[in-house]
Amino acid sequence: MEFTVERTLGRRGWRSFIAGTIVTAVALGWLVAGTMRGRTTATGDLNSDLAMLSLVLFLSVVAALRGLYDLRKRRRPFRLRIDAFGITLHDAELAWEQIEAVSLWHRANSGEDGTPHQPRLTLWTAADVKLARRTDHTFDGRTRYTLVDCKDLDQSVTELTSALAEHAGDRFETAPRAMRPPIPVTVSGPERNVPGGEQVFVDRRQAGTWTLVWATAAVILSYSFWELVHSHAAGPVSLTVTCLVGAVVCWPLAGRSLVRWRTPLRLRIGPSGIGMREVSEEERYFTWAQIAAVTVGRRFPHVEEPQPWLVVWPLPGTNPSVPGVEPVLPGPYHVDGHKAYALVRLDRLPGGPEAIVPVIRAYAGERYAETA
Repeated sequence: MEFTVERTLGRRGWRSFIAGTIVTAVALGWLVAGTMRGRTTATGDLNSDLAMLSLVLFLSVVAALRGLYDLRKRRRPFRLRIDAFGITLHDAELAWEQIEAVSLWHRANSGEDGTPHQPRLTLWTAADVKLARRTDHTFDGRTRYTLVDCKDLDQSVTELTSALAEHAGDRFETAPRAMRPPIPVTVSGPERNVPGGEQVFVDRRQAGTWTLVWATAAVILSYSFWELVHSHAAGPVSLTVTCLVGAVVCWPLAGRSLVRWRTPLRLRIGPSGIGMREVSEEERYFTWAQIAAVTVGRRFPHVEEPQPWLVVWPLPGTNPSVPGVEPVLPGPYHVDGHKAYALVRLDRLPGGPEAIVPVIRAYAGERYAETA
């Protein structure tokens, strides 16, 4: 499959350049006119207005220069083709035998609006292979090159992921090597052949019973407080205060228990995928086609944790589905350039790891790995 950058860079470059140029011209005109006439604006403070206009002028110039940079970048030689032979660039042709690994590398920080950056396509060459371009700075001694920033591509990250999954085999790294060895993305687990159907783990922790207990206590204390305040024979002040404080404490506890009873912590594992719902939140669901790896154990390669976590490593370009709302999970976080979602600490669910791990292993198949 052939990948290009001309349309995206051209569209983004012209948009930034034109908008920056127009705003620059308007800001310059206003700044010059205000300075020459010495007039004040509605705020009555010429200096503060000039400072604000200077800031606008600076930002618009930056935007225009950014647009020029994209337009200039568009004119540079570029080629990226991924097929059964390997990866073809404008200055090199690499067979898969010359490539140690290829990955979509995520940066840990997010964009200005809180959305995650798109990944970069990175490549590790075999020991005796060098490219005529600058290498990346790494700490593991492996030779890595950045081929393209995916935000510049005319094609989507999903299309790039599909091409790599089809042709790269186990050279396509979708999770850190410290967490699990690479496997071909096209390898399917036994999820459709596991007997017994979907398994559901729900943590209510007797929430219904506690709801009744706290609600009953809250009603009794509230009624006692009302009687002590409005009866002619007033009781001791300490008893009145105790009833008031007890009611104030019991009502929120009853509400919390009710929430845990109605929408409890729940983990679903079945033939279609993995679904996780925190207390009182919407469920986040990963289909098996979206999952590159599932690990049980540590969330980070070199950090010991007392209890194992269930961690999903999604394929680049995929997100958990949440009906009717945007997908918002705790995280994602990044490990060695790979995106991960820590779904739940397994001891929070009934049965703990002893009950849940066999189910995950059965459905995930070769996607499964233990990191503890």
